[in-house]
Amino acid sequence: MHLRTEDLTHSFARMIGPYTVAFLAVLVALVLRVLIHPIVDGTGSESSTFMAYTTFMVATAFSAWFLGRGPALLTIVLGLVVGDFLFSPPAFTLSMFSRRELAETTTYRVACAAFFLVGIAKQKRATVLRQKNLEIEQANFRLREMSVHLMRAQDEERRKIARELHDSVGQHLGAINMVLSPLVDPADLPANALASVGEAVEISRTCANEVRTISHLLYPPLLEEMGLPAAVRWYTEGFASRSGIKVQLDVPDELDRFGPDIEIALFRILQESLTNVHRHSGSRTARVALGANAREVWLEVKDQGKGMKQRNGSGVGTRGMQERIKELTGQLHVASSDSGTTVKAVVPLDARITPQRK
Repeated sequence: MHLRTEDLTHSFARMIGPYTVAFLAVLVALVLRVLIHPIVDGTGSESSTFMAYTTFMVATAFSAWFLGRGPALLTIVLGLVVGDFLFSPPAFTLSMFSRRELAETTTYRVACAAFFLVGIAKQKRATVLRQKNLEIEQANFRLREMSVHLMRAQDEERRKIARELHDSVGQHLGAINMVLSPLVDPADLPANALASVGEAVEISRTCANEVRTISHLLYPPLLEEMGLPAAVRWYTEGFASRSGIKVQLDVPDELDRFGPDIEIALFRILQESLTNVHRHSGSRTARVALGANAREVWLEVKDQGKGMKQRNGSGVGTRGMQERIKELTGQLHVASSDSGTTVKAVVPLDARITPQRK
């Protein structure tokens, strides 16, 4: 409650501050006008309206340029009233719209209107600049956040590769060593030496297959050699075999190549989406669809799982997919509910990755 009261007080002070400054500007203009009154009014016995509003015009220009619309309007009204009441004959009366004073008050109002419009234009420009600066700051913040997440993702990927190498390749190499160790001494060969060599050969084949699988998952040569449709079929079939998740595949046979930038981006989105299905959705089925028309190509991955949990911001995987599609001027649509999640990436066929402007 105490904090709320302080916030209200601070907001009120910030709101009333420009009007206070505008009022002080009118007071300064009044003091200056009083000081120059003997010079302006001359020595004649009859008072004149000449330069009755001069200093108040300056106050109006100051308020319009630095304080905004409301304070500028306050300055215009106060200057008109004070100038007419004190410095336009007859003194201490309000006759600003009389024929005698019409020219002077019209000049004052036209000048103030010009100052007001210039001030509005300046304030609009300042607002646009503040908005642009805010957008730049937000973009820089997202860039820094993305950099941190990318470094974490790289570390996680390194840990994953290290685990794969240790748990598969390392174990197979250890088994080969165990099998071949008794064969080192030719004078004491065991009776089953031939069987041991055969076992070592089989383990080495398995080890080679594991290395090939890891290498293909990192960058599948099929993507470069045969194109995205063939790579999608290969990866989806391998995913279904490894995960036990039944995947319905919809890839037309007549699809052509789409260019390296588009193909690698959509393939990485396929990898990330199916990984999320396996790790997070709990779904036992999924659907992968790849299609294209004369203008664009799209990839859709859909599951029947528990949906994405609401978190503060999207995960690094989703952000990575968004960045890939953004570079290609495409769109990424993610729809999630209790009945499942759908990820759809749409990319123009003429898209190419171009360097971002700094």
